[in-house]
Parts: sequence; C-alpha cells; structure tokens
Amino acid sequence: MKLRFQITKEKEIRFISHLEYVRTIGRAIRRAKLPAAYSQGFNPHMKYSLASALGVGVVSYAEFVELELTEPVHPLEAAEALQKALPRGIRVLAVDAVDNSAPALMSVAGGAEYRVTLPWTGNIAPAVEAFNRAETVFFEKQAPKAKEKVKRIDVKFYISELSAVQREKETELHFHCRITHDGSMKAVDLLNTLNEQYGLQLPVEKADIERMDLYRVDEMGNKWPMLDTLFEQG
Repeated sequence: MKLRFQITKEKEIRFISHLEYVRTIGRAIRRAKLPAAYSQGFNPHMKYSLASALGVGVVSYAEFVELELTEPVHPLEAAEALQKALPRGIRVLAVDAVDNSAPALMSVAGGAEYRVTLPWTGNIAPAVEAFNRAETVFFEKQAPKAKEKVKRIDVKFYISELSAVQREKETELHFHCRITHDGSMKAVDLLNTLNEQYGLQLPVEKADIERMDLYRVDEMGNKWPMLDTLFEQG
C-alpha cells in the first residue's frame, strides 16, 4: 500500500532548499518507524516522493508526500506518528491510502493556487486588467542548458487570470498556475513579467509567496483534491 500525506512548509523553514526539505521528511519517516519500502540494489533508497517541487522561500500549505510501505498501517496512526517525528515548520494536514498500482502523485498534479503579498501600493489595476484581456503574454528567462540560452514562455498558458487586492501598505495577488508534465511557472517569474510588460516596480525580492493548494485537473478542466481524505486537521 501507499500512504499519501498533505503537509506544510511554513515560514520558519521556507528558505531551506527543496532537497533539504525532502531529506528532512525522509528522516522523519525513519524516526516515525513507518515500514517504508526500499529500492533494491547496492544503494537502496526509501520509496517516497513529493508531488511537486517548491521554490526556495515559498510557503506552502499543500505539499504532498507519497510513501510506499512493506506492510499495511492504519493511515491515522501513521499520520500521528509522522507528525510527532516532524520538526517545527512542517505539519501533517491530511492523509489517505491507495494501492501500489495507483498513479504517482507527481503524475496527477494539474494545478496550484498561489497568494503573493508585496509591500507595494502603486496602482496595479490597469496592469491586471491588461493581463487578463491579453491572449498571450511572453516572458524571457535565462536558460543556460538550452541551445539558445534563453527560454521564451507564454505566461498565459500557465496563468490565465489574475486578481488583486490593495490595502493601505500592501498589494495581494491571487492566481492559479497550470502544472504540466513539462513543468510549470514560478510566481517570481510572473512578478518579473508584470514589471517588464506593464512598467510596474513590484519589489520582487520582498514578495511573500504562499502556495495555498495543489490539485488534480480532469479533461473538462474541473479541479479535484489530491487526496481522498481520511483525516484532516484544521
């Protein structure tokens, strides 16, 4: 059987790398004494994975870990044991169980929901309106491994619409981002696109980026939860 956990990456640990985050979870699984399955061979590895990589500095309430087991364990007991073994900054929010034959979580993630808060009070409404009306909005980023050394991205393929709320001292952006088998788009790249295409001066380096949700998307575009939740913690 496989266990699937929804966990967090909270503000106090948001600057650790994705690799260190993954290693931290692996150590917690071992401390929790869950009967994890291992690969065969000279250098066996624990069979666990995350659904979608998260950028350094991004907070998330929707990280998903999939763990293959060698014997059945009650999901609620496993969630409790894992929670006790995790360090501060990572919490277990939900858990479910599936057969080993179920598709890997990383193969079914179809989209993510983000909230970005910036200490900026300029007028963003015209840029948001123009972005939402546009059929295409292109952004170029450095790609050292690519033949042309530059990757040209149609932002609208990944993010179809933006919304913004402005308060006395800050601007909050909200959007959904598509995830494909070929990749996705970073929130930072969206902010740089808005600055370049619409002449804004968003302080990208001060952005507070939160991944609010990660979900599956069916052929009709409907959004579905990643887990068939057996346990959910508020």
